[in-house]
This record gives sequence, C-alpha cells and structure tokens, in this order.
Amino acid sequence: MIRSFLKWPGGKARVMPELAKHLPADYCLVEPFVGGATVFLNTNYPRYVLGDINPDLINTYRIAKNTPELLIDAAWNLFERHNSKADYISIRAEFNRLRSNIVLTLKSEVQRAAAFLYLNRHCFNGVVRYNLKGEFNTPYGHYKAPYFPEPEIRQFSEKANDTKTTFLCCSFESTIQANLVTGPVIYCDPPYLPASETSNFTEYYGGSFGADRHRQLAAALVNATDFGCRVILSNSDTPATRDIYRAFTMHEIAVNRSVSANGKRGKAGEVIAFRNASGMDCPPDGCHYCTSQKKCAALYSSARERAV
Repeated sequence: MIRSFLKWPGGKARVMPELAKHLPADYCLVEPFVGGATVFLNTNYPRYVLGDINPDLINTYRIAKNTPELLIDAAWNLFERHNSKADYISIRAEFNRLRSNIVLTLKSEVQRAAAFLYLNRHCFNGVVRYNLKGEFNTPYGHYKAPYFPEPEIRQFSEKANDTKTTFLCCSFESTIQANLVTGPVIYCDPPYLPASETSNFTEYYGGSFGADRHRQLAAALVNATDFGCRVILSNSDTPATRDIYRAFTMHEIAVNRSVSANGKRGKAGEVIAFRNASGMDCPPDGCHYCTSQKKCAALYSSARERAV
C-alpha cells in the first residue's frame, strides 16, 4: 500500500483492496474529491484528473508534482525547528496570510504548500478545517515528533509525472462536466452522510455537504453514465445513502473507523456504489473486465479517440 504524504481523515487505505475490485480498467480515472489521493497512488490508470474544491490541497499537490525538492526543503525546515504549540500558531498565522495573497509567485506557493503540509501533520487528527473568514483554524495536535513524509512526496511526484496527472481546483460539478466527453471512469469519495446523530460532521471546504448536495452529486453522476462514463462512489451505509443513490448498485463493506463522538473505534458499515454506462447490457454488479468485452471495448476505443 502506497500511503499519502498527507494525513486525511476518511482516507481509503483500509478499503483499497475491496474498492480496487470495483474500479474497471480504462484509460483515465477522474476523482472530483481527491482528498488524500490514496486511490490515485494505488491504482494504475494511464491518466488521472484529480479535482477538489480546496485550493490549499490542490496547490500542495501541484507543487509536489512540479517541484518536489523545493517542497521537501521548505517543509523540512518547518518540521525540524518548529515543533511546539507557539510555533504551530505562528506558522498557521503565516499560512493564512500567504493564502490571502493576490499576487502569486512560485516562492509563495511553495511556502504555502510547505506550511499546509506542516499544519496537516501537526494539527489535531489531520483535520483540515476553516472558519467563516476562510482561515485555517484546526488546533495544535500535541504530537511528540510528527513524521516527515519525504519518501511519500517523491513517490507522489513520480506517479503524477509518469501519468501526466492533471489537478483541478473546482466544484465536483465542474470536474465531472469537464470530463464527460471522454467517457472516463469516475470515482467519488464525497463527505459521508452521517451514520448517527453523534457523527453528523458534514463540513466541506466552503460550507456543509449535506443531503441536498448529495442529491446534486447523484444527479450529476447519473448524467455522466448517460455519456458513457462508469461511476463508482464510496459512502456510509445509511438509509439516506441508499435512498439518494438508489439508481446505483450497492456493495456492502465493514470498515474499522471512529464511529462516535468520543473517538472510540469500531466496525462501521459502508457501501461502494456503482453504475455502468447506460445501453451496454452490463450485469447489475459489473463484469470488471470491460475492456475485454466487445461492447465495452467499442465504447472504450471510442472514448480514447474522443480524448485525443
């Protein structure tokens, strides 16, 4: 398992072996909610389009891809010399100043990416949270010696360059819409619908991601299948999830994760939902060998030609 260089609550490391079974072969994988990028790092598509609405996350990934040595040097200085609560608060303030800059330079974007990585590894549970002013405000995590992920940054950069990965900072609607014509595989890992009243955290960059946003996502994904895309989605196994994504086939899994406000860990029900391209006579749960079948291969070849 190749791990992300960022800590990311809700990352896919635990479910990747099961999730991989439902990701069909194709020429391109589109992720409108890239998050910690675990799926990207542990799959083998020739091309990737990785999107997220969080500009700090996308900036960090772009810097890691294009100038990994600059990111490593800048971040190492922060990790090596600034492991205290006072240092954390100071760097957080500088990060919020950098992200408000109107004039962007490579130096300032590298500093911003390095500070984001530092904050992510030093803050409480790796939670990326912003206040109403748009300022990063997650408290200090009190970790003795946070791990500096230099090997993981290099792995990420190598994978992103080998696959000519593209990063998009925009809404999920825009990421999906921009890639409809080429008919790729689309994998979505949106904020989970709450499994209980004590686990109702639905915050997403720029606002909450509740049931209404999930309905909009479901509609966008159903539309994508009409264009020939194959869609896979992860979420909590709740009545709301099954209702909103009722147009999808559901596969149940159990994952060890925190399921209550007190932080205790236990088995939590999740689903992998998928929907094949319409008009292809696919079996309900997919054949998972689409490029070897005549009808699917024809769609696959057509999509590749449109992408050129």
